Amino acid sequence: MHALSGAYAVDALDELERVRFERHLATCADCRAEVDSLALVAADLFTTEMTPPASLRAGVLGRLGSVAQLPPLPAQETGPDAGRPGHEADVPDVADEAPAAQAGDTASDTTDENGATVTSIDRPGRHTAPRASRWRGLVAAGTAAVLALGAFGVWRSIDGGGQQGSPSVASQVLDASDATRVEKTLPGGGTATIVRSASVGKAVLVASDLPAVPSDRTYQLWLAKGSAFTSAGLVPGAGNQTVVLEGDANTATGAGITVEPSGGSTQPTTTPLALYSF
Repeated sequence: MHALSGAYAVDALDELERVRFERHLATCADCRAEVDSLALVAADLFTTEMTPPASLRAGVLGRLGSVAQLPPLPAQETGPDAGRPGHEADVPDVADEAPAAQAGDTASDTTDENGATVTSIDRPGRHTAPRASRWRGLVAAGTAAVLALGAFGVWRSIDGGGQQGSPSVASQVLDASDATRVEKTLPGGGTATIVRSASVGKAVLVASDLPAVPSDRTYQLWLAKGSAFTSAGLVPGAGNQTVVLEGDANTATGAGITVEPSGGSTQPTTTPLALYSF
């Protein structure tokens, strides 16, 4: 019963499961505390807006053909044999007594198919429990979306869009025999090293202890050709980062790092934190 606290917090239990768990909840202080904390987390998850990158949809759809699908669920058995030995039965395992109510709860009685009275506890602020299959599908879909976004972020920042099964662009640059490295200490602390390989034609930022910037700001990378700068992408966060600079590093004469408004700029708008000469 303890394992149902998460599903209960997001109303993902069916009616029978909910009654059983609420009966357990009335006697288990640990589960009550866990449900309260999970309900707060669930509220944040369902109200947080995220804007995925435009390439995510195409990437997910392109991989659908290689993802194994679950078999269809068996149809619920009906007819004269339903409930007999050897057949699944949907019999509630609920005691006759009503679940204990907590302060502020309201109770309502319903009658099941056998004529027995079932008491349900409703908490203020909780929505009526929808069908379990619908909520479980939403929870599964939300989890898949979060995992897809996380996997995309790791793949984009570390691999630089490399193909599965082949060395990432970052690895090719870092392991290249002609790789050159220039390290700079940033004004706010931390170091940022640009590694460039002429044979690969790319440059990579390897940052260590990169300081955090305000939520409305971001680190932006640049490739320089003479005095002209071209955006080479954004750095997805602070701390330790490995990011492949977008663009042809062979034709560039240098690189730079600036702090720009969230979303980036078409040209540098602040004094560079570091400049690198190729």
